[in-house]
Amino acid sequence: MTKHSDKSEQQTGDDESLANLMKLAGERAEIPLSVESRVYHRVQEQWQKSTVQPNTDRVYESVHKSWRRNVLRSALLRWLLPLGVAASAVFAIVLVAPPEPAPLSVVATVSRVVGSGPLSAEYSQGAAVYAGTVISTGQNEGLSLLLARSESLRIDQNTQIRVDAADSFTLLGGRVYADTGQFVYRNGGLRIDTEFGVVTDVGTQFSVAATDQLLDIAVREGRVDVQSQSDTFVARMGERLTLVQGEGASVADLDTHDEYWDWVVDLTPTFDMTNKSLLEFLKWAARETGRELQFESNELRMHAMRTDVHGSIDGLTLDEALQQVLSTTAVHYQIEDDKIIIKI
Repeated sequence: MTKHSDKSEQQTGDDESLANLMKLAGERAEIPLSVESRVYHRVQEQWQKSTVQPNTDRVYESVHKSWRRNVLRSALLRWLLPLGVAASAVFAIVLVAPPEPAPLSVVATVSRVVGSGPLSAEYSQGAAVYAGTVISTGQNEGLSLLLARSESLRIDQNTQIRVDAADSFTLLGGRVYADTGQFVYRNGGLRIDTEFGVVTDVGTQFSVAATDQLLDIAVREGRVDVQSQSDTFVARMGERLTLVQGEGASVADLDTHDEYWDWVVDLTPTFDMTNKSLLEFLKWAARETGRELQFESNELRMHAMRTDVHGSIDGLTLDEALQQVLSTTAVHYQIEDDKIIIKI
């Protein structure tokens, strides 16, 4: 009697579990005929296996398990099918979704801004400049950039230029000056595209001015090659090459310290005096003015080499920087035409 009660209680618990599962699954679909047929034949097999009298409990349990298994399968299908469809949709979205754009490449930083117009509001010292940026300067405005290899590009007033890469630019109009270092005839110079043609430096200081009617190139140091349509031109140190629409090319002499370069000096990048000697500072100052550095004696040159400079010259002109730095030493300077002479 107790055994029968236990079975009744177990059956009641199973029925309740199935009922809850069916409520959770919702209205179930009709059992396919193939499943119903398999259950019917299973019942027949159970009856045939009984040698004396059919064991109704075993048959009932077998049928009940089969029926419960099919109900569970139906419920799982109701839950898993929408999840499978959703997963397929997500997978399809992942495949179709466009790739994320590549991060912008920083090719330069702002070293100096001249003027108080819109340019100074848009750029500040140390600001990053990205590939594809178009820089426009107005009247009495200028900008100096430090490039990836410590090279300098200075942008004059009323100029528009596109930064294509760290070593490639498109001058849409106006004037720029490039300083690519002290290594003359090095490989991998800057490239400046203009409407007239392509300007490539071989080293190392030069300016390029472009309008609708002309292309003007001045070389302070090194050499510049110009490819204009089918013609090739070369400008060397101390030369100014001018190409005029419909008139051809002309070359004139231009001193490296000529007044023509004054606008370049105004945009000179700030000299970082950290761990620098007085000799390094003086070489920088002489190069920026296009002059030769001379010392009255070798002892004075050695003294400048052993003397360290300190402080900051941010915001100072080149002349002001020379006066401030040398005022802290026993050294003086004198400018004579194309020379800066250092003496006691």
